Amino acid sequence: MNSVRGRITLLLSFLFCFRASSSAVIDGGYPGEYLLLYAPSARSMAMAAVPASGASSSFFNPSHLSGLRSKELSFMRSSLLSGGVYTASFLAYPLSERRVVSIGFVSCGIEGAEWVDESGIGNRGTFFDRNSAYSAAYSLPASRHMDIGAALKVVTQDIHLYSDQSFGLDLGMRYIRNRKIIPSLSLQNVIAPSMTFRTGGEADEFPMTARFSLETKPLRGLDFTIDAVFENLSPAADEQSCLFLAAGAEYSVKEALRLRAGYNQSFFSAGFGISMGRTDFDWAVQIRDEGNYFSAGISIKWGMMPQLWQKRLTDRENFLNDFSKNLEIEKAYTIQKGRTVDDIMAEAVKTRYAAAKRYVKNHEYRRAMEEVNAILKLEPHNESAAKLKDDISSGRLKADLQYALAAQYYKNEAYKSALKRVKKAIRLNRDHGEAKFLHSMINARIFIDRGDYYQAKEHLLEAFKMYPDDSECVTLLKGVNDLLKAGQTGKGR
Repeated sequence: MNSVRGRITLLLSFLFCFRASSSAVIDGGYPGEYLLLYAPSARSMAMAAVPASGASSSFFNPSHLSGLRSKELSFMRSSLLSGGVYTASFLAYPLSERRVVSIGFVSCGIEGAEWVDESGIGNRGTFFDRNSAYSAAYSLPASRHMDIGAALKVVTQDIHLYSDQSFGLDLGMRYIRNRKIIPSLSLQNVIAPSMTFRTGGEADEFPMTARFSLETKPLRGLDFTIDAVFENLSPAADEQSCLFLAAGAEYSVKEALRLRAGYNQSFFSAGFGISMGRTDFDWAVQIRDEGNYFSAGISIKWGMMPQLWQKRLTDRENFLNDFSKNLEIEKAYTIQKGRTVDDIMAEAVKTRYAAAKRYVKNHEYRRAMEEVNAILKLEPHNESAAKLKDDISSGRLKADLQYALAAQYYKNEAYKSALKRVKKAIRLNRDHGEAKFLHSMINARIFIDRGDYYQAKEHLLEAFKMYPDDSECVTLLKGVNDLLKAGQTGKGR
């Protein structure tokens, strides 16, 4: 058995191509190292195997799942040296805000490897080595700014005539207070899998590993991640602990194209991602001394969850529905109190007007109009109700809703969606000054992204005429003027 294990160690060292001059984790040969350093997605692979978002994020840190807002299915395949193949597939399912479950499967193996003994003598046939891991993860919020997660995994290994299986546990946490700097920490193999391949043999125990990651956004469209892996922290481990560093970057050229690159102590990497709506395609290459590895992956998203402000709006609508149902009960109770007809009418008008205002605040204009019409039947000359009815009928309030949505999209840098909403607001109310200002700012941002600074300046000047004290407009206008003075003429002239 010792000779077989010696051959397997030699094979895995070659399979993962870790350099002998680096730290222990680079040397290879550790039990379950395909779960410690190899990446579960082509996106992560292109960034030197640093943790990346998505359904597969539970592979390195289960707390990262809390950032998912849609259901996601991902698959990745990577070709290794000597005919080895690495595959990974994950399914993530958000249950509610920041509460996500995930299941996954990774497999790494080689078939038909030459069987040699410890002296290097071959011609003894071939053997295989198959490694697999099944995982189930769950993440949830621990506080307003902190997410935690856990992943239970079952690992199996088949080496020629020997096989065994075991289970392990990973834990993780992530702190999000400033989205430009997000630290996270995970402990892999807190409960360490241990496999024995023959009766009375020495157990292969997976080493416990701490992984500290720092996600940053130094520039618009640029994401940069630094990953520090403290490997072999188990108290009973035979080898000393070591540190493994990696850095990866992703730059969004357009909404549909992302360029990636990374470096660690074992290899350079590069790749790209293409977004096709709900489907993303990723490709990566690892440049090693021994040869290049190529990886390709695909992820499919569906069932987008509403944002928190949308959920709050729905909750308010449900509250108003309950309020409307109880309105008749309140009116009946008022009559039973023996009030006069005038008192009853005044109370009904007051209650219905308050309900109408609440409906308007939550953009339920049809229900608001029903309350206003009921008021005017009771008091045909009620000026407040008549004015509110005129505002609803003219479309001014609907324009306010479209403007609010456009402002939200603009804040999230989704300029195409923001432009569509603000145009609707202007069509509904051509005197909406704030919508016209936002329309000019959105167009300016779009032309800046295109590099057309002359067109951007024209729209910024229109916005400046409307609101000369707006700090964002003044800052952008100054920046565009500086670019034009520097000779960057853009595409307009």
